[in-house]
Amino acid sequence: MAQEKQGIHSGLFKLRRARIRKAASIVGASWVLAFPALSAPKAPASLPDWGGAWENAGAPDNLDLFDGQTADPPGCRATTQPCRSHPPLTAAWELKYRSQLDKTAGGRLQPPSASCMPRGPPADMRTTNDVEFVLRPEEVWIFIENTPLPRRVFTDGRPHYSGREAYPTYAGDSIGHWEGDTLVVETINIKANQIIDRSGLELGAQAKLVERIRRLDKDTMEDLFTVTDPELLTKPWVVRRLYKHQPQIFDFACAENNRNKVNADGSTDIRGADGKVLSSGIEK
Repeated sequence: MAQEKQGIHSGLFKLRRARIRKAASIVGASWVLAFPALSAPKAPASLPDWGGAWENAGAPDNLDLFDGQTADPPGCRATTQPCRSHPPLTAAWELKYRSQLDKTAGGRLQPPSASCMPRGPPADMRTTNDVEFVLRPEEVWIFIENTPLPRRVFTDGRPHYSGREAYPTYAGDSIGHWEGDTLVVETINIKANQIIDRSGLELGAQAKLVERIRRLDKDTMEDLFTVTDPELLTKPWVVRRLYKHQPQIFDFACAENNRNKVNADGSTDIRGADGKVLSSGIEK
């Protein structure tokens, strides 16, 4: 009887082990299907020198707007006066943008940076702080001085995510390739309704961003953006931004802003260390 039980237990163990092996082979096959073999990295024989940090110099001469080239009025500051750009918006998005402009004018706009939330493209490349590039044959990392979220641009030949992996994120899904000394980046799956500049402009869920990044001279970097979005825009929106060379990127710390209460109308109260209101209705 003992031998019979031992034989049954041995048989069950072998059956379970066979099932585990079969499951492992299925998982392995699924992993291969989800992540196909990558082609060889497509990079120039020697990567360009983008060392140091790069300070945003505007688009041109405007740090508040993503598209400073169409600033209205020219050179305006969104935080102190009526200030907007003129992207080729659809009628519906023009109305939405005007609503955001009204909030900005009334000090009721809540930018993500007020609560230390991540800032994705193209807002991260509009930052008034420095940008740093780390170049590798298979990947480019873009670090922004005042946000904890780095951008990862894969240049190893992989496609964009698909299926369950293709969900919106703050940084989006960036795939790049080199054309000489120019890095061409296509970003999709950017989280919708992120405020991209201080006027309150937002992008939609179908936005696609193509950047052509290159070093013009020893002191100047250029990022040429082409934004397409069938819901948002009537035609491709082209924006040029410049960056000036700086020695290095510096530390920047941000903690959740839980002292400045957000009122029902979207304004904030500035409070002192004792919790008492110092001033009210201040734009965030």
